[in-house]
Amino acid sequence: MPTKHNYKKRIIDELRDLPDEDMPKLLDIIHYLKEGILSDKKKKEIKERSESLLNLEDIAVETGISDLAEHHDHYLYGVPKKDE
Repeated sequence: MPTKHNYKKRIIDELRDLPDEDMPKLLDIIHYLKEGILSDKKKKEIKERSESLLNLEDIAVETGISDLAEHHDHYLYGVPKKDE
């Protein structure tokens, strides 16, 4: 597989023959491609983060507190339990 350096060299070699008046078009194409690549990476990151929430059981911690869901404000902030 070609290295990163080889790709850059090949791209630069291709640019040498391109007329100067076509450079603005090429720059627009490069920006378009970069935007798409970055957008795809961001979408992938968001998907991975949202999928990790589906595996909540894998990251759950056993606290031994049977009423944690019902009285989470009490355990987090010290608010009196509603039934006290």
